[in-house]
Amino acid sequence: MAANFLENESMTANAKFRRLWLIFMAIFIAAFAVIYFGAGDELFDFSDERSRLIVTLLRGGIGIMLICSFITLILTMRPAKNGRNLLLPLGETTQEMAAEIINREVAEGKILYEEALDYNTPIKHDTRVLLTPSYLLLIGYSMEKIRAIPRNRILWIGAQIGYKGGPYYVRLIIFTREKMLDCDVNDIEQAKRIAEGLYQYIPNVFRDLEWLDDTDDNFPHILEKLYRENRDGFLALYEEAKGKANSL
Repeated sequence: MAANFLENESMTANAKFRRLWLIFMAIFIAAFAVIYFGAGDELFDFSDERSRLIVTLLRGGIGIMLICSFITLILTMRPAKNGRNLLLPLGETTQEMAAEIINREVAEGKILYEEALDYNTPIKHDTRVLLTPSYLLLIGYSMEKIRAIPRNRILWIGAQIGYKGGPYYVRLIIFTREKMLDCDVNDIEQAKRIAEGLYQYIPNVFRDLEWLDDTDDNFPHILEKLYRENRDGFLALYEEAKGKANSL
């Protein structure tokens, strides 16, 4: 089964989406039944043309929803083949080629790190972080797509906590030369633990910079601000930190 890792993941995501869709459909049909059969005579004057039009539209809506449900059930019974459930944010290769590498590495048992985000916390994002020798995978079951980031393109990973426009948020942030990616989390302590776990395979080169304290929750904000406002400055700092780390 591991040889078809990505297909199995797509089936798991499809099954969850299918359950949610069927629950939504059941609620929709139940609400319509209550309105139509339970209070139809009170709400609608069936001798009135406008009321008859509304009822016709409601019936049409039910028909469309049933057709959509049938199509959804058919589509979600099929796995995503050849990496069609992959998102490649850096566009470094094709879905099919990336899928071949990921499926092979998982089949060979080369999973370097894996953990579910928000495990045993009140809010479940149903997201996993999985690292193979070639890719960091952000697997979210709320949608079928899996973000695949080449391991050798990742510069730094950190856990970020703070406020943005008011709401509280926690993120796992991932810096590459091309862009910054992030994954929403709920538990800052676990996000930090995941970052520390990944540092075994993607070194935290900023750890030894004297003027930066990577134990401070503000540390990821400093790097994000520099990255967004002065990308060349960030990359220069990264090369400096990497050189210093390699010399130790």
